[in-house]
Amino acid sequence: MSITIYPIPRLLATNPYLDLLYAPFGAWPDVPIVRLPFAQTLHHGLLHGDQRVLHWHFFDELTQQPSQAATALRSMSFIALLRLLGWRGARLVWTAHNLEPHELCYPQWAQRCYQAMAQAADQIIVHSQAAAQLLDQRYRVAAKTNVIAHGSYIGIYGEPLEQAAAREHLQLVPKGFVALNLGTLRPYKGVELLLEAWSAELGRLLIVGAAKDPRYAEHLQQHATDPSITLRPQFIADALLPAWFAAADVVVLPYRKTLTSGMLLAALSYATPVIAPDLPPVRELIRDGENGFLFEVNNSASLSVALQRASAHPNPQALRKNALQTVQALDWGQIASQTAAVYRRLFEKPA
Repeated sequence: MSITIYPIPRLLATNPYLDLLYAPFGAWPDVPIVRLPFAQTLHHGLLHGDQRVLHWHFFDELTQQPSQAATALRSMSFIALLRLLGWRGARLVWTAHNLEPHELCYPQWAQRCYQAMAQAADQIIVHSQAAAQLLDQRYRVAAKTNVIAHGSYIGIYGEPLEQAAAREHLQLVPKGFVALNLGTLRPYKGVELLLEAWSAELGRLLIVGAAKDPRYAEHLQQHATDPSITLRPQFIADALLPAWFAAADVVVLPYRKTLTSGMLLAALSYATPVIAPDLPPVRELIRDGENGFLFEVNNSASLSVALQRASAHPNPQALRKNALQTVQALDWGQIASQTAAVYRRLFEKPA
């Protein structure tokens, strides 16, 4: 009898993660992936009597709302839904991409929802040993936590480019050090810290990506006044990502918190070294001075030093080579196989 998997959400508009994870499942007819709209997924989860797994990846937008009353109502409904799904025989798997929502509108309700998910999930997946430890410290879930790496993005957005060609294509300066902050502009990513740490003597700083909230883009524009800083609060098509990665000497991710960073993995996948905060999950990927540079979290002086070290590094090509080598073994086929094993274990009969 097959095990039917219903991912939630069914897709991610700005990240191919779910597509890459589930593509290899075509080789395993006993574990079909059914990607339906949320309402239909719940219908199947609640009413179908077969072996079924609801695999939760992200749920913050279901619960966190601008209104406190709406957040409370949605959060209580979400917690009740998790219990009802379990009562109806659906198995729940949670991939903990975060410890809490990125934008905490109402922390007390966010805590309740994440605690409920941690308790309701039959199995939990995280992307690093450090993430497993952090999750267990907060929610006491070590017995049901599985460490399965996040895959690479090598070649996913197109072939890599040479730096000179990329800079010409993007109409950037042909020479000099270029630091890039790329991705959706959101407060938790700490762009203000980068603006504070930046010095025009280093070269050029490019901040590129659409803002989730237009007011935040306006806020950043007011602070990005140095002529050496270019702020482009606009959506970047996937086809242009290889050019942006190639044009930069380093991708700077001044996150205030992170458990897993798709952008960090994407940059390494296109052989671009990364400056990132010295957090346990980051340290499992970034080796300071070899494939990137670490700085003390929320410390602009430390970030400034990391930028200076990156700009003065004597062998940029070695940095790029090491960056790519870091993620070359992160194969989606193997990751999918490990994920399928988690699903199958849910229905194994005790010996």
